[in-house]
Amino acid sequence: MYAFQTIINKIQSSKSIDFGDLFNESLVLFKKVWVQGLLLQLFSVIIMLPLIISIYLPYFTLALEGDLNQQVGSMGSSSALIEQYGTSLVWIYLLMFALSLVSSLLYMGFYRIVKEMDHEKPFVLSDFFYFFKGVVFGKALGVLLTYTGITILTALLCFFPLIYATVPLMFMLPVFAYNSHLSISEIVKVAFRIGNKKWGITFLILVLNVILFYVVTFVTCGLGALFISCFLYLPQYIIYKKVIGFDTPDSAPQSFVL
Repeated sequence: MYAFQTIINKIQSSKSIDFGDLFNESLVLFKKVWVQGLLLQLFSVIIMLPLIISIYLPYFTLALEGDLNQQVGSMGSSSALIEQYGTSLVWIYLLMFALSLVSSLLYMGFYRIVKEMDHEKPFVLSDFFYFFKGVVFGKALGVLLTYTGITILTALLCFFPLIYATVPLMFMLPVFAYNSHLSISEIVKVAFRIGNKKWGITFLILVLNVILFYVVTFVTCGLGALFISCFLYLPQYIIYKKVIGFDTPDSAPQSFVL
């Protein structure tokens, strides 16, 4: 594991990354981890089922009662739901937030799996749930809450700060997954340092991958999304590996500083 200042020095002295090489290496890595990426999406779908049911059940109930069209015409579907269910909708939003945190923990585990498989290590299914246990669970939640707070703050500051912050925020999950010995503030600093240093190429590869994702999703009537969604997360790993790299085969935390 690298110390915080060592990581900062590596970022500052990092060389430029060729766009073509980044895309090609992402494709090569995708061939190694696409099965694990599919499992990640299936886990996410299973986790989101309670949310989907909670969101659409009120609509089905109103439709069965024959009130939905009438209320939609008079005040809009959202107002109709609020009038019908009141504060229960708040619980739906809280459930949405909680499940998004759980899903993010799975993505952290996926980054650990990507690293292991990239280094020709065997796949361990339990790595998906690595951040659900022990002291690291509390710290992971702290990182995710910080991530959410920064996102909300930049959104409130208007649209353009959110566009800028999107790139550094993309590195928070891999930075924590490989450096969970760092404090939360240090993780944020490292993510923003790497994001600032490689903002242009990260944003360009993100735009290209999102376009490819939607094209494949459209052509396959949505089925392809399950198989290629993980591809969107691989360039961040490649950039991290090129800029910072890995000191030891196992980056599991030995100590935790909040």
